[in-house]
Amino acid sequence: MIVKIILKILILTFIIFIPKSFSKTIGSGEIKLTDNMIEYFHEYLKGKAGNKPAAFLITTDGSFAIYWYCPGGSRCHPGDEVHYIKQCEARAGGNKECKVFARGRSIKWKNNINPGKGKISKISSRQSFDEIKSKLKELGFVGNTNKEVTEIKKNNKDTTKKYELKGERSIALSWDGYNSLIAGTVNFDEADYKGNISLSLPNNDGICEGSYSLQEGGKGTWQIACTNNMGAAGTLKWKKKGSVTGVGRDYNEKKVRFTVSKQS
Repeated sequence: MIVKIILKILILTFIIFIPKSFSKTIGSGEIKLTDNMIEYFHEYLKGKAGNKPAAFLITTDGSFAIYWYCPGGSRCHPGDEVHYIKQCEARAGGNKECKVFARGRSIKWKNNINPGKGKISKISSRQSFDEIKSKLKELGFVGNTNKEVTEIKKNNKDTTKKYELKGERSIALSWDGYNSLIAGTVNFDEADYKGNISLSLPNNDGICEGSYSLQEGGKGTWQIACTNNMGAAGTLKWKKKGSVTGVGRDYNEKKVRFTVSKQS
């Protein structure tokens, strides 16, 4: 009678406590498998010479994996996984942590899609590489990581500038060769920080047409070509909705400076 009681206690202890320790060997969280890793997992699923898949282990960073089979027709004990994990971590090196990805042909690794149990988590050895990859993708084990998705969204962020400006402003321009300051107006049509300008020279010397490009940080470039066969180009500084100053040289290396009034 005493022996039977002791045996019952031992059995209850095994049922209550051992499964909990086994559950700690199961991986969880986000992990993504490369094509090479999927090929290796496919190899594991197929089995060899009558040996059935026992456990497929992978490091938590997805860089290394290893698997075991149940020899012949024997049945593997879940407790072997503790031993498997030690071997996996020893071979992976670099203080990497290994966890169980699959038991038999059931994917146990839990994420926000795969529950780690039931029909949804089972995978067939008869499936092709593409079918297995598709299944893993459905379960969230193939594709971009959350970090990569964030980077992609960041890189693909719409950077089109919505800033547009049209109108006419006063300009004061000094051009070596002209004795006095040239005062007039400049017409501009600006979109996405690029625009066209039109400026009349004094003494009926002609009209200058050109363009400019503004850059972040308040800098930019400009160039004009005039009907008197002259022209100039240079750099400018600007403030959004503020004044613009520019410096440059004409075709004869004469200095050109100008200031455009602030937007009214």
